[in-house]
Amino acid sequence: FVVSYVYSFQGDLLAMTQNVWAEGQTHYHRGVGVAVITLTLSLLAFVVSLLTRLPKRAFALIFFPSFLFLGLLTAVNVSGGNVSTSFPWLVACPMLLVAYAIVLRLVRHYQPFMSPLRSTAFLSQPWWTNILLLVCMMIMVFAMGNTDRTLHTRLKVERLCREKQWDKALKTGFPQYDNDSSLTMLRALALANTGNMGGKLFNYEITGGAQSLAPRCDKSVIFLLGNDRLLWKTIGLVPRDASKPFVTFLQTELRRGTLNPVAKDYLLCSYLLDRDLQSFVKALPQYYAVNDSLPTHYAEAYVLYCDRYKVKDTVMSRSMVADYADFLCIMREQRSPVLRDAAIRNAYFGTYWYYYYKRRK
Repeated sequence: FVVSYVYSFQGDLLAMTQNVWAEGQTHYHRGVGVAVITLTLSLLAFVVSLLTRLPKRAFALIFFPSFLFLGLLTAVNVSGGNVSTSFPWLVACPMLLVAYAIVLRLVRHYQPFMSPLRSTAFLSQPWWTNILLLVCMMIMVFAMGNTDRTLHTRLKVERLCREKQWDKALKTGFPQYDNDSSLTMLRALALANTGNMGGKLFNYEITGGAQSLAPRCDKSVIFLLGNDRLLWKTIGLVPRDASKPFVTFLQTELRRGTLNPVAKDYLLCSYLLDRDLQSFVKALPQYYAVNDSLPTHYAEAYVLYCDRYKVKDTVMSRSMVADYADFLCIMREQRSPVLRDAAIRNAYFGTYWYYYYKRRK
């Protein structure tokens, strides 16, 4: 249980905790980590067994302190770039240890009055009792540990990005509708490194505007497993002023020619994330030929621009124009904003049109 829980389920969480608490000075290795934790918890259980001398009926209780320590190790809260142990569980642990000591005392007190065991073989009554105790302690560990799905998805995507496994990073947690700004940044990074940013960014749930594409000074968008060198290496330059808006940085440095070619997609997608169609259409011809070979989301945004600003479109494919007309029909059919959001999400989630028209939270 410890090996599977530490290595498979909470490995990324422990790596994040060590990275943040050690301020990046040490690196967590999943294999070494699971070996050290398993050995430590086993030694703790061995010491408890020597001290308590529990009867076979309740022998599994020797593992309670080990399970409690494992749960506390993964009972962490994340807020921005801060990682802290859950205060309620910090308070509860001493109380649980006191209760554990009372239970041990009662078991030892009534041990002389217990009837002799008929069998301790497989599927015997003591076997089932100990299995039940172990299952209850496993449930306790899961209750204590951080099981936030979005956080776990985000950490796994970031680890895969660090390992440059871009395709696996893009498949992680997809389709998944819960999201945060940092996960948006990581998926944009993976898409940029596979050349699909303009064609697949809005296939994912998006949180935040253009400022969700890069780390922010207030740590609302941040890398939790390491520094942000991979992002700036992809774009081609580290901003001199981190407080400057990301769009402004891209505009300035693209004019100077100091960024990698992928930066043009970061700029165009920044305009789309901010719903700035006019700036997008103004910049688009500088980087792409405006015809029906445009990346999917750029073509969708161009069709949307032509409709909103009454520009005659003669370059986009008929199928896309027809899809957009159908999208508008669905929108007009629903007067309620809630029902309209649900209808266009059901039919056109994954398009820029849905992102542009969905209600802003």
